[in-house]
Amino acid sequence: MRRGTVAFRTVQEISISKTTIMGTSRLRSFVGLVAATVLLPFGLLSLGLWEDQRGADDWIAFRTEQQTLTQVVADLEARAPRDGRLDMRMQFRHNGQLYGGPLALDKARSARDEAATLTALMQWRRALPPVVVLGGGLAALLSILVLLAGAVLGWAGSRSRDALVHGFSLMRRLLPAALAVQILAATAAFVAAVIFESGLLIQSGFDIGVLKLLGIAAVAIGATLWVAISTVLGLRRALAAFEPYPLPIFGKTVSPIEAPGLWRLTDGLAGRLGALKPESVVVGLTGGFFVSAGPAVIEPGGERLTGRILYLPLPYLALLRGDEVAAIIGHELAHYAGGDTAYSQRFLPIYAGVGRSLDAVAENHQGALGLLGPSLRLGLFVMERFHLAVRHWSRAREFAADKVGSDATSVSASARALLRTGAVLPRIAEVLDAAVEKPASAPADLVAAVLDNAIARGLDDPAAHLEAEQAHPTDTHPPTRERLAALGQTLEADLLTAAAAVPPPHALGQLAAYFADPAGLCRDATADFLGAVEARETAFRAHLEATVAEVGTDDQVLRENTRPAAIFLVVVGGLFASAALALTLLGLRGLSVGEARLVAGVALSCGALLAGFGLFRLARGERTTMILRTDAMVIPGLDPAIRWDDIADLDLSLQQNGVVTRLLLPPDVPFPQRVPGGRKLKLDPKRRIVTVTAGLPRKMTLQTFADLIGRYRYAAEARKILAQTGTSPVHPASRDTPSHVSPTP
Repeated sequence: MRRGTVAFRTVQEISISKTTIMGTSRLRSFVGLVAATVLLPFGLLSLGLWEDQRGADDWIAFRTEQQTLTQVVADLEARAPRDGRLDMRMQFRHNGQLYGGPLALDKARSARDEAATLTALMQWRRALPPVVVLGGGLAALLSILVLLAGAVLGWAGSRSRDALVHGFSLMRRLLPAALAVQILAATAAFVAAVIFESGLLIQSGFDIGVLKLLGIAAVAIGATLWVAISTVLGLRRALAAFEPYPLPIFGKTVSPIEAPGLWRLTDGLAGRLGALKPESVVVGLTGGFFVSAGPAVIEPGGERLTGRILYLPLPYLALLRGDEVAAIIGHELAHYAGGDTAYSQRFLPIYAGVGRSLDAVAENHQGALGLLGPSLRLGLFVMERFHLAVRHWSRAREFAADKVGSDATSVSASARALLRTGAVLPRIAEVLDAAVEKPASAPADLVAAVLDNAIARGLDDPAAHLEAEQAHPTDTHPPTRERLAALGQTLEADLLTAAAAVPPPHALGQLAAYFADPAGLCRDATADFLGAVEARETAFRAHLEATVAEVGTDDQVLRENTRPAAIFLVVVGGLFASAALALTLLGLRGLSVGEARLVAGVALSCGALLAGFGLFRLARGERTTMILRTDAMVIPGLDPAIRWDDIADLDLSLQQNGVVTRLLLPPDVPFPQRVPGGRKLKLDPKRRIVTVTAGLPRKMTLQTFADLIGRYRYAAEARKILAQTGTSPVHPASRDTPSHVSPTP
């Protein structure tokens, strides 16, 4: 008893510890959300209030100084001799300097005018803090409203699917506008704050340091405005209507004549459940059972379907028992009865619209100096409310559909169907993947091959797939373990044994209960599948060949475009020489003849130096920085050439001195050595990095240069794949199935 009590307390303590950790994580996430979306804009508001007080104080100080200097000027003007005599008793002290006589009056007037200018500037500067306050306050208010609206809509949506659709439909229309206003408000507050603080720099006059700081502020303001405008335009595009693409389904429609037993089973289940009947039934080799209520296109052939569609995979129909198939079809028809497919069609445009709005903000987030952070966090919060509400209803509807399927057959049949679909999936995937790898040697009937593989290898242990759950764009299936628990089914040994039972050799014959010509249907489905594999192989090979042909076979020599800079040096040198000639002929007021000749000589020397260097660079021509070959990149000054296959990673960046190319080489590749003829090369053998710095080639931007390098790398990879035999880089078995199709019931 004592040991049992200790064990119980230990488990309880562990449970409490986990709960505490989860609570702490949620609290930390909530605090971070509030800090980023509310406190940060409030910080701007507080800064604006502080700046408002400082702006008033600065204006008073300069206004007082202006009045004082005006009085000083009036006093000096009154004392100035009328006959123009020099009176050194007139004195004016300013910025630590003492001026006397007429100079005192000149300096006093200059100081008075400067104080008047700064007073006017401070008066204008006082208009900026209210913009900071208003922008920060509006951004904070919008954050609070969006947070409250998201929380309330999430709560209401978890209680009613109609409330979920209507509430978030409203959010889909209002969220982009709210984010746009918030971004503009935060940007206006930031720009106003930066301009206000920049006003402090010019109080002490203009010098090189002040001009640099003002330039930095101007760049920050320009970049922020550009990012904000780009983001708002992106949000405007996010409001565009969304039309979902037709659902691609790889398979074949079967009519009641072609599948009389299957249609009778489906119609009977629909009538028994009070559900809508499917208007089309499609069978194929890939994917799992699912229903759809929107537009679809059937491949191969491109047949267009609308309305209610039921898809059934032939391998599952052969490997599952009759009552298990009936339980799964009943489950799928229950989605029609519950309006799940119609709900998904209504919800998908809303979901896509919010996602596009979030993408528009995230696209420019990195270059916005953190100003888009609150808007991005708000979008993520709203999307999280989506997920939680949708997950709630998705799980509830899946449990309800499982219950309907069990009512149509039995709890045992539904439980076995859940377990058995996971157990047979690996055997199906093995056969289809082998057919993709070697379509020429694939059997004529892949359904029969799947059955043979299942008999030969047995099925997977169903217990290994209990935690499996299937993803959907707007739905999430619960794990198999939870679905079994919701059915009230315990994991008994007999149930697991029945679910893992190897199908008998005659299992393929049960397809005759569904189809008029099951063998012909399976062969046709196999032919369509293998035809799609071959078509994809052909298209992929054509793409590889086009990629190789795009770069050709000739070497491409890239040369540094130094001609504009050389011409600029020649022109500047000519201007210096012209200035020297003008000084020599005309002189300069305030300079003696000797001083003018000295200045002219210096100007002529500088002009000759600049022009001579420019002419030298023009005569030398453009230097080769890189030679692109089909198999390697040749860099002058490095030996050997760097093969495209040997580049593990490549990075390009634009700096003041040109484009910087950084190549990362793997450890098993010989590291190149420096040889004569190279320039601006940096080798780091320890980190296996080669850095090349050079000017961009003529008529190239960084993007076009990067695209050119990328084409040669892709062409080398394509050439390598084409040289290989017996390989397939594409797997249609997995790509033919839509990403939102569930492979289990």
